[in-house]
Formats: sequence, C-alpha cells, structure tokens
Amino acid sequence: MGNQNKPVLTVVRATAAPQPSMRGAKDEARRLIEEGIPLDKLQHGFARFMEGLRMIVCADQSEVGEFTLAEISFRAEIGSEGEFKLLGTGVGISTSSGVTFTLRKLATNK
Repeated sequence: MGNQNKPVLTVVRATAAPQPSMRGAKDEARRLIEEGIPLDKLQHGFARFMEGLRMIVCADQSEVGEFTLAEISFRAEIGSEGEFKLLGTGVGISTSSGVTFTLRKLATNK
C-alpha cells in the first residue's frame, strides 16, 4: 500500500513444503516466490546484521598459535522483511542462493 513509490529489490526464494505422496511418504514440492523488499528495510537489516558481526569479530581472537586470522567468509540469506540471516549447518536445507560476504583484515604497517 504505502510501498508503491519506494525503491525495492526483488528477492526470489524457494520454498519447500512437504506434500503427502500416494505411498504415504512425503515429497517436497518447491515453489519460487518473488518478493519486492523496500531498500530502506534491506539497509536497516544489513546494518543490524553487520553490527552483530562486528561485535563478534572485534573479540580479540585474531591469532591462533602461529597463525593469524586474515579473512572471514560467510553466507547470509535475506528474509521477507529485509533481515539478513546466517544459515547454520545441520538444518536439513540445502541452499544455493544468498549473499556471500568476505571480510579481509586491513594491512597494518609494523
């Protein structure tokens, strides 16, 4: 209603809903859903997500023995309300879409 003039980003996501089959087993029927998410919601969701990651990464754990942490990569999914979510392992969902972020440590002069 009020989002008609706001710039949006179209996000396509797949849903999997278990459907009973003729043999009683459950088959997954996948549907693609396109959603227009207002950019201001995405900006707000991204800012909150990155702030949470900043708090984790700022923990002074950049060295492990003789190794130095130089890069962090992670993938996030975008929810229908513009929120960014990390998808953990073991949730039983395979995903091939999302946003990949790579954070590199800034070079410091010693």
